[in-house]
Amino acid sequence: MPGLFQSFLKDARGVTALTFGLTLPAIALAVGGGIDLSRAAARHQRIASAIELACQQAVQEIRYQATQSGADPKKDYSPLVKDLAVKKIAEDQLTEVTAAVAIAGEIVTITATGSSPNVFAGIIGYDQVSLQVDRNCTKLVAAQSENKVLFTESFESYHNVATNSWTVLNNWNGWTTQSGKGGIEINGIRELAANTIRFGNFFAELDSHCYTSGCKTNSNMWREFKDLTPGNYELSYWYISRVRNPAYAGQTLCAYKTDAKSVWDKLKAATWESQTNRIEVFIQRKKSGGYDAVTVDKNDSADLVDVCVHTDQWTERKISLSVATKGTYRIYFQAAGREDTYGGLLDYIRFCSGKCP
Repeated sequence: MPGLFQSFLKDARGVTALTFGLTLPAIALAVGGGIDLSRAAARHQRIASAIELACQQAVQEIRYQATQSGADPKKDYSPLVKDLAVKKIAEDQLTEVTAAVAIAGEIVTITATGSSPNVFAGIIGYDQVSLQVDRNCTKLVAAQSENKVLFTESFESYHNVATNSWTVLNNWNGWTTQSGKGGIEINGIRELAANTIRFGNFFAELDSHCYTSGCKTNSNMWREFKDLTPGNYELSYWYISRVRNPAYAGQTLCAYKTDAKSVWDKLKAATWESQTNRIEVFIQRKKSGGYDAVTVDKNDSADLVDVCVHTDQWTERKISLSVATKGTYRIYFQAAGREDTYGGLLDYIRFCSGKCP
């Protein structure tokens, strides 16, 4: 009997299976909980993007209304902000998300609350993850009256592009495009932009797909600003490379017209992939019979104001413009690298009098 009892104690057959069976529910819940948290984080980001865009749009509208003749300095702009936030939340199909608005002095605050339903954690009674996102926008009215946003483009409206999708449009939303070229590719695939979108849910690419034979994929877009009066102006836009080279990590390979020759030499030396991400920016004055000539002669053109060939993260570019003569001016963007439908990406373009706030 003692020998039989000892044999029983030493018999480990089936212990592994038993242990695995006992721990399997805990393992499944741990893995499933990770999936639930990932879904919650993605929904949190969508809510954050929606109310950031609503907050920025609201501030611009408040600035405009507050600077109009006869504007009420004590007007409550909370309903305006709330309406924009609710509309943006609905546009992004963020069901069961609510928005609250508070305005204190020069600060607008939008608070969005919602939840992310759990699939796996619900088994043990945790049905959802509560979410709350706050966004603040400051300076309802610019400190100096000359600092005003005259125009904004973030590629968010007036198209039916779905998230994680894209399309190519011509002569869209006030932008003129050149026939025989691809057009403006509006894109919502954030993986192409290092998994981030600078503003909202969409960005633009100009080395775009063609839908007609003989078309050039390197396209362009421009828009006019009529009757600009003498003074100082600023163009601001955000750029990132679609195709990124680890050898250029952390570098901003861009050059303003006013930069030193050493900066331009460094930009010209960045020949990887034939500068497939190259974007050129021009500011031109309208003359009888056309505009100042557009050229791709690098820094030899008087109207070429900025060039970017590579960055691995969204980078803001700001170009100053001094208008001496009242007239019509236009801003002009074009893809100018290798034509392969892989180009530089653009987002959140603004044109301002004075400085962009």
